[in-house]
Amino acid sequence: MRQFDAALLASALIALASPAVATKVTWQELLNTPRPFDGLMEKAEDFAEIVPPQNMPAEGLRFFTEMARDLYATFEQPPTSHYFFCTVYYTPHESGFEAERGFDLTPTAMRGARGRKYAADFVRAVGMEGFGRLAAPVGKNKYLAYNGRLHSRILGNRNNELIPRHSIAVNTRNKLVPSGRKIWVLDPEVYNQFGAALYEVSDTGGGLFRNQIDLYWGEDDPRGPGSGVARAASCDVPVRWIVPVLPASK
Repeated sequence: MRQFDAALLASALIALASPAVATKVTWQELLNTPRPFDGLMEKAEDFAEIVPPQNMPAEGLRFFTEMARDLYATFEQPPTSHYFFCTVYYTPHESGFEAERGFDLTPTAMRGARGRKYAADFVRAVGMEGFGRLAAPVGKNKYLAYNGRLHSRILGNRNNELIPRHSIAVNTRNKLVPSGRKIWVLDPEVYNQFGAALYEVSDTGGGLFRNQIDLYWGEDDPRGPGSGVARAASCDVPVRWIVPVLPASK
């Protein structure tokens, strides 16, 4: 990136602001000033050294602005965006709940689990997240569901299998994005973390708010004890309060 002298720039701005100089520069001259082809931040990549890290795309991912520009170019008329607050859910690994990390491992029974007991914090996490990955499979079943039942797959609301970084859950009474509908989530931090902007409504939950979308991260260890059991260890996006959502074409 081209370097510049901050002191020199400041003095130039002060000079432009003085009456003696300002009277010599007309707005027509400013508008007609040619754009330099080798100037500061000529290309999108030049922003890399000044933008916040969370706004930088992951390796192999296009800039969010480039993706959004191409998306909007597909519409003849500007589409209507809707706004939701966005959360993330995941499938916690039972093996990630370790005593040395401060988790409560008290054997706890689950309703519907037919007498089987699991670590208290793992039970709590499964109750919030919907499914958990067992440390030791029971036959062909690798997952424990919130209702205590065992499953071989992580299921959505239509007996469909959830896809990491693609499936999302919404409130059961959300009419804007019903089950099976695809939507664009136009938030740069979510885009850079998940590596995608297009998602499919593959799950529902009565515990979600009507103006909430819940993105599925996939399987992961819990971030930590306490409130950390509801967060995936490798996902840095806990919640985004206002995200534009654009229903995709059917």
